[in-house]
Amino acid sequence: MPFFSIIIPCYNQANFLVDCLDSLLKQSFNEWEALVINDGSTDNTNEVVASYMEKDNRIKLIEQHNQGLSAARNSGIKSAKGKRLIFLDADDFIYDNALNVISKAAETVDDTTMIQYGYAYITEQRENVLRKVMPVQKEQLIPDIFYSVPGPCHTIAISKGLVDKCGPFDTSLKSLEDWDFWIRAVKCGGKIQTIQQPLVYYRYVKNSMSRNAFVMFESFKKVASRAIQKDERISENAPGNKVYNIQLHQTLNGALIRMLGVSIMQGKIEPSVELFKKESTQPIHAYKPIQFEEMCSYLSFRYWYGKADIDFVLNELLPLFKKFFKSMGCTTEFTKEATYHIFKRHYFYRNINRYGRLIGSFLNYYLRKKHAS
Repeated sequence: MPFFSIIIPCYNQANFLVDCLDSLLKQSFNEWEALVINDGSTDNTNEVVASYMEKDNRIKLIEQHNQGLSAARNSGIKSAKGKRLIFLDADDFIYDNALNVISKAAETVDDTTMIQYGYAYITEQRENVLRKVMPVQKEQLIPDIFYSVPGPCHTIAISKGLVDKCGPFDTSLKSLEDWDFWIRAVKCGGKIQTIQQPLVYYRYVKNSMSRNAFVMFESFKKVASRAIQKDERISENAPGNKVYNIQLHQTLNGALIRMLGVSIMQGKIEPSVELFKKESTQPIHAYKPIQFEEMCSYLSFRYWYGKADIDFVLNELLPLFKKFFKSMGCTTEFTKEATYHIFKRHYFYRNINRYGRLIGSFLNYYLRKKHAS
C-alpha cells in the first residue's frame, strides 16, 4: 500500500503535466502512487501519461468525460489507496525532497492532523520564483477557517480517513471548492501541523482575463454562509458541526473587493458597479482607500512586475479603475488614494527600473510618506 496518493486532475494541460510528473519521479521517498485524471482533455494528455506509465508503474491514468475539477478530484479519491492524499494540479509540481519531508511529519501525528507546508509562486516558464509563502501555525482553526482558504489545495496533505469523514469535493461549486472541503475537514475534527519550508511550486499562469469574478463571488457567499451553519453533508456528531454566531460582513466585503479587481481589469465597469452596490454591506464612502489594495491580488495582477507588464498595468488597467471609482461617485482625492494603494507595487517597481535602485528607492520612500499623511 502506498503512503501517498497524488491526485492530479488534468484538462488540456499536457504541456505542464510533464513537469508535474517529472517532479514525482525525482522523489527520494518511493511509497507513492500518482493518479492522473484526464477530465475529457482534447490535447495529448493520454499520450503523455502513457509514456510515463511505461517508465513507472506507480503512475496511473483515469479517464472520464469532462466534469470539472471537483469531479476529477473525487474520481481520484475513489481510486486512491494511499494513507495520505495530496491534490496536485497538473500545472504545479513539487520540490525534489517534498514527499520525504511530508512523510516524516505525517508519521508524528494522527489521522485527524493535516500537514500543511509552504509554497513558491513560480513564473509560467519556471524562470523566476516570484514569492515564497509559509503557512501560519494555528492551535485553533475555528473560526479562522471560516474567513479564508488556508492555502492552495496542493499545500495540504490529508489522511484518507479524514477524507472519508468530511466527504468529497462539492461538484455544485464552480469556485472555492477546496475551501469548502477544508472547512468540512476541520468541522470533522481536523487539525493542521505546519512545515515551515516551501515544498511545492505554484505555477503563476496569467489567466486573470479568463476568470469570472461574479461566479467566484457567488461561490464565496455560498461557502461562507454554509460554513457557519450545521452541515448536513457530514456527521451530526462531528465535533465542529454546529451553528456559529459569527458575522461575516467584513469577510464578504474583502472578498468582494478582491474579485472586483478581476472584473474591473477585464473592463466590466458597469457590472462591477452594480455588483458593488448590490453586495457591499456598506456604501463606498464608508471604506478607507487602503482597503481597496486587495483589488491587486494573485487573482488579478499582483505579480505582473516585468517591465512590459508594468507598462500594461499602469497604462491600460489603471484608467479602468479610475473609471470605476468615478462611476461610483467617488471624489478625485479618494480615487487618487485608492488607486495609489491598488497600484503602489507597480509604481515602486517602475521607479526602480527607470532610475536604478538608489534613486528609485528614494522616490518610493517619498511616495510612501506622501500617501501615509
